Amino acid sequence: MKFVIWIVGLFALAVLVGLASTVNTGYAILFLPPYRMEVSFNALIIGILLLIVVVHFVLRLIGIAARMPEEVRRFQRQKKLKAARHALREAGIAFFEGRFQRAEREAIRAIDNEESEDNRALALLIAARAAGSMRDYDKRNQYLAKLDALPSRLQLAHHVLEAELKLDAKDAPGALAAVERARTISPNLTSALKIELRIRLLQKQPEAVLALTEKLLKSDAIDAEQARRYRLTAYRQQLAALTSGAEIQAWFKRIPDVERANPDLLADVVARLTELEDSDQAATLIAQALGDEELATPELAQKLGRLAASLSPDKRLALMHEAEGWLTSRPNDHLLLLALGRLALAQQLWGKAQSYLEASLSLTPTLTAHAELARLFEATGKEGEAHRHETQCLRMALEMGY
Repeated sequence: MKFVIWIVGLFALAVLVGLASTVNTGYAILFLPPYRMEVSFNALIIGILLLIVVVHFVLRLIGIAARMPEEVRRFQRQKKLKAARHALREAGIAFFEGRFQRAEREAIRAIDNEESEDNRALALLIAARAAGSMRDYDKRNQYLAKLDALPSRLQLAHHVLEAELKLDAKDAPGALAAVERARTISPNLTSALKIELRIRLLQKQPEAVLALTEKLLKSDAIDAEQARRYRLTAYRQQLAALTSGAEIQAWFKRIPDVERANPDLLADVVARLTELEDSDQAATLIAQALGDEELATPELAQKLGRLAASLSPDKRLALMHEAEGWLTSRPNDHLLLLALGRLALAQQLWGKAQSYLEASLSLTPTLTAHAELARLFEATGKEGEAHRHETQCLRMALEMGY
């Protein structure tokens, strides 16, 4: 439609110019001594218009020629920038593909030709991460040093990445320093808190681990199961530093009830008390757990039986009295019957020991029950019965591949 309007307009203009030239019969005199020239006024107008057009095009050509070097430089810059953006994309793809050597190479190409500070920072981050993944720590540090020269608004990503890289390299002090720098920019940054939590675990600082775990749990940065594992690790680190049964008892009371009910932690506490030769306290904790239907497990009863010989006589008697209640609710627990038999045997209550051990065997024959009965009959002078159980022990051991 525009083309038609232009054609009609041009024809109309031509008609108007033709009519005007027939009406205008004047002329112009051009005087340049010693010359004098008369020309039609219409020709003068046309000549002036043509001169303007020619001058315009000449000036444009001169301008284009003058700008040519700058245009060439601009074209070259655009070409390099396009190549840099392509290299940056390739670096990112290669990094997530796990091709770290190519990722680093493409990132370097992007750094060399990139003008945008944001893109340069991204390329340096990829290069540093790729170098760290290849354990090339010298190059990693060079890339991180280049990030220092970038604006402050880009430093948070720098510090977080540096913390991750140094933590992966087991450089806990360097990683913690980077985390501290990141927290000065963003105090509650979740990713920085997670990195710090891993650092505190590596440095065996359980109090800091517990505090960070609660903070991350409240912000929904970790789930309840993750928090439970972190707490368990922290409690184990605290437990390893305790040197007496009294310290362990006081420490265990300070732990929340839900954590004291953790069977893994309870097993660790019992093992630590046994290592410190405080078997009575270990047995007390096991007895408390066995008295709770939700906490009682066959493994705990087995641990109690292993402690029987190292317990004090009063403690053994107290446990045997208390265990009568446990048997009421779990009469078919062969490991509990075995533990009671071992307690009675250590206490030299031969009749009780025999009844408990034989009841355990009637439910599930075990190598330990036969061995304890063999000991019992040897102690009471019944050599035949002792030999029979020793034979059963040997047979079961051979069947089990011992």
